[in-house]
Amino acid sequence: MNSLQKGSILTLLKTDEMSSNYTNNYWFSYKDYLDPADDFTDFCCECLEGKHEYIALIENLINKDKTAKIFVQVYGLDQKDKVITADTLIIFSKLSLVEIKQIFNEPKDIFPSDIGEETDFSQPTFMIGDNGELISITELSHEGQRVYYCWWD
Repeated sequence: MNSLQKGSILTLLKTDEMSSNYTNNYWFSYKDYLDPADDFTDFCCECLEGKHEYIALIENLINKDKTAKIFVQVYGLDQKDKVITADTLIIFSKLSLVEIKQIFNEPKDIFPSDIGEETDFSQPTFMIGDNGELISITELSHEGQRVYYCWWD
């Protein structure tokens, strides 16, 4: 994740916290968020090298659906605003829910707590782009793809 993205998400999360407004969702591309060299991001209590297992799962999915887009949904700040945390992947894919579940339930050590189809898009949701800009998720969807969530507890 680059410095523009970091600055943007810190500002957004701090503003949401100060105003007690938690209605917005923020996403990053999995490549930006799950960078094993970036200690600013934490996914399912894993920093740095611990992210490799999740990246392998995602790459397995992408090998089966070359059109898939995978995002990480950020849920907060931790450690005195030094780390952003997440535990949910958002998946745009042409694969069925059954196929998605097969891929993510394959490993025995990092299987998710829940996988399902996302149908409620009522909350404002934005991806943080390369320049720190907010991109509405309405600009991300592609015809023929469904949206799934994959969550670890």
